Amino acid sequence: MNKPTIFLLLILTLFSCQKNVERIDISNTLRGNTFVMTSIGEKDTLTIDFKDSTYTVFEYSDKNLPWRIASFENNDLLVFDRRVIAIKQIDKNTLKGLLISEKDYEITLEKSKIQWNKELLNGIWIEEKNYDLFFNDSIVKPPPPPAPPGISESDFQYPPFYEIKGDTISASYFYQVSKSGIDISNSTEFLTLELQSDLDKVEKLWKIKKLTDSIMIIDRTIEKENKKFSYLTITEENIKLIKKR
Repeated sequence: MNKPTIFLLLILTLFSCQKNVERIDISNTLRGNTFVMTSIGEKDTLTIDFKDSTYTVFEYSDKNLPWRIASFENNDLLVFDRRVIAIKQIDKNTLKGLLISEKDYEITLEKSKIQWNKELLNGIWIEEKNYDLFFNDSIVKPPPPPAPPGISESDFQYPPFYEIKGDTISASYFYQVSKSGIDISNSTEFLTLELQSDLDKVEKLWKIKKLTDSIMIIDRTIEKENKKFSYLTITEENIKLIKKR
């Protein structure tokens, strides 16, 4: 019998010794919520968004991976793709468990509160550094490069801007307009996207740190093409966006 199996039997035995505990549907606790998972020993944290049958881990851009709850003799196991966590609920916002792997980790899952009203995302957003340039015609803008065939120079857009409508985001820059679907986390703290927002970069993730009806502050993760024709993933922090009025 291998080590993960022994640990699994031990944890099931421990859980089964608890008497007169009201049965909780852990699937309903997880589904439709965002949780911060912390490894107690390692102090590492991950932010996990649970949907009906899939989950997303934002720190690693793991999207739409399967999850489910398996039960054995009133004991619950959270199955993440091929990972297994023996799990129990401590209170309405907290779960505790043991991740079974080559090395076993005690973990906690803490439910994240809804951070923002996602309707505030809708609108046109301009980076603060470009805001005056966007509205002030007296500021000299760079001359537009020659327009591609079939496109007028009047279509040239500088500075660039974003527009969010529901579950779609677009970026307008130079002679380009690109669009992407967006997936907003249950806690409204993260946006996952696949948006070409410049000639050499694709935006993959926004972490919203502040959102009002006029400003948004984000950390954004991008893939940027480098001189060796490969892509480098970087995170730009504390980018301030201002909503067009």
